Amino acid sequence: MSQQEHSFANPSPQALTALAIACFIFFGILTGKIGADSHLAVACWLFGGFICQFIAGIIELKDGNLLGGNVMLLFGSFFMLVTGMLNAAEFVCHANDIHFSAACDPYGWLCMSLILTMITPAYLLGTPIFFVALISADIGLWLITLMKFGTVTPAMGAPIAAYCILLLGILGLYLAAATILNTQFKKVVLPTGKPFITV
Repeated sequence: MSQQEHSFANPSPQALTALAIACFIFFGILTGKIGADSHLAVACWLFGGFICQFIAGIIELKDGNLLGGNVMLLFGSFFMLVTGMLNAAEFVCHANDIHFSAACDPYGWLCMSLILTMITPAYLLGTPIFFVALISADIGLWLITLMKFGTVTPAMGAPIAAYCILLLGILGLYLAAATILNTQFKKVVLPTGKPFITV
């Protein structure tokens, strides 16, 4: 996500790939192709994504990328780690007939949706591909949030949210590949476009 020099190599491709994996899994959950019996496996995949996002976020923050570093940590910590832990806890509790309540879940998703929506305009200064990806993420997160509050029915909200999240994942993979190929070949192999706004 960052175009600046890094003390390490640019960590964004692995962070974007981890995000894409999570998005593809969420697509499977939202479309009903991944059921509750897979909660533990989902937790494992999301924990792996959290590790990638956390490492990349710390590197980006160390290199002065306020926006990219914070967004990576936001996605890694809550979209992946907390969701993975909730999936694991629900699986274990269900298997052992233990009551499990996630009543706080909608409020956490509401906070994530609010902050991501509020900072999305900052990506007008970056690649337009990621800006479009974040608009798609905003729509998907709001629909998930409204479903968790019971304001929108899953029948209406889940298919739209699924494809919004899938688009985020696909665009993330494109940017990951573009970053690696453009860097390695020292020329534009996969274009990422010019920012909508320059300052």
